[in-house]
Amino acid sequence: MRTAFREEKLYKWLAFAAIAAGVAIRVVVYLQNRNLMIDEANVARNIYERGFVQLWSPLTYEQYAPPVWLWLVKAATLLINMGEHALRLTSLLSAIGSLLLLYLILQQLNLLRSAWYALILFASGYIYIRYGTELKQYMTDVFVALALILASLRINITDTKPPKFFLIWLIAGSIAVWLSMPSVFVLAGVGCYYLLCYHQANRLKQAWPIVAAGCVWAMQFALYYLLILKDQANSSYLQNFHKDYFLKVLPISSKELDQNIELLGHILGDATGFTFLAKAMHTGFMIWSCLLLGRKDKQLFALLVLPLVCVLMAAAANQFTLISRVVLFMMPMLLILIAMGLDKVLRSEKWYVKLPTLAACTICIVNVQAFRFFITPMESEQLTDGMELCKKHSIKGNALYIHSGAVPPFIYYTTIHPEKQRWKNIADAHKLKWDADYTTIARSASKPCAFIFTSIYEADLQKINNLLRQELKETYKIEKQGCYTYIYTDK
Repeated sequence: MRTAFREEKLYKWLAFAAIAAGVAIRVVVYLQNRNLMIDEANVARNIYERGFVQLWSPLTYEQYAPPVWLWLVKAATLLINMGEHALRLTSLLSAIGSLLLLYLILQQLNLLRSAWYALILFASGYIYIRYGTELKQYMTDVFVALALILASLRINITDTKPPKFFLIWLIAGSIAVWLSMPSVFVLAGVGCYYLLCYHQANRLKQAWPIVAAGCVWAMQFALYYLLILKDQANSSYLQNFHKDYFLKVLPISSKELDQNIELLGHILGDATGFTFLAKAMHTGFMIWSCLLLGRKDKQLFALLVLPLVCVLMAAAANQFTLISRVVLFMMPMLLILIAMGLDKVLRSEKWYVKLPTLAACTICIVNVQAFRFFITPMESEQLTDGMELCKKHSIKGNALYIHSGAVPPFIYYTTIHPEKQRWKNIADAHKLKWDADYTTIARSASKPCAFIFTSIYEADLQKINNLLRQELKETYKIEKQGCYTYIYTDK
């Protein structure tokens, strides 16, 4: 008995340590203050150029984000400034809150024996750290999904009067719809969860509060779709961009089947680790948990598994992409299912079952390695490093050429950022389009001249450099992750 108590206490402290480490790494990466990348810069431009009312209209610059999330970011910039820290504050707070919510859900489900493992994976996963410190809505999607799940587990139909129950879920669901677009999948799970609860209690005829709230959610999402999402979701640009991230409903070839498997495998890898051991063990845990829930707890199955099924169905209908960042909101649900499977193992009294499993979990944790960002800064597209090189070598704006992928962040740093005056000498640089003729530019450019590239495929960069080197002599350069800068003079 005493051994079991000590073991349980150890697991609890491991969970607390995982939360503390997760908070710490997110704060450290946030304070590293990496440059805004192209999509972040385009979101920042929308925030800067629009008032609160205009943020309810479809965004420009090929960006898509829910209006209430945009409001939160806009409010932070008005309270602080248009710098990176203010723009990313909503994501950071969502990331920290998500760690706490995941712990509370695991505690509510009596999974403290395995909570530490799910929390460590969540705390140290690259994708969770990145989007917890980036100007995109994906970590807020996670926070909303976890908040809805926790609320469902804690708000009981027998302990809450129907009018109060209806009001709580009317408000919570309405906020969720406008704050997080994929919350519609989680709300579907919430609705089915409560309907099954009413059915189990033989009170299905009294289920009007959740039915009425669900109807209001559906009407609001329909309005959201018609006003904001419809044209974007069906645009040729998005359909082409995401075509490789939709599921093939009935694969007619081994290639299509492999594409489905690779797509789902990549999501699992981002969520829990890419090694064969991680994928095999975690898949086993999830399948085991789904089978157990399907047999013994259909309500919880609806809450945790039904949203995942709905996502796959939407992806099969070409209405929802399975790019990892977009489905980030469902990854903690996978972690919960993994924790359920691991909990069953840790409850076993057979040491030859527990010890190898714990050893495998330890290996999976070590392989994640995202805690390296305590020492090595996370970088994406360090445009200002290239701008600094140009400034150091006295390159003027009329001799600086900005590749199309670098134009949005260049605009942000030269016209929006609080320290924009720092770059006033190059603010009038040439902003190139995707089909720019680099041979003609090289022949006519003032010398010395410079070119900055971000968001470019390596093959395209090599092709452009070959054209430039036929006309010019390279004198200085920076080639680092996400940003490439070259200074040329006459041959």
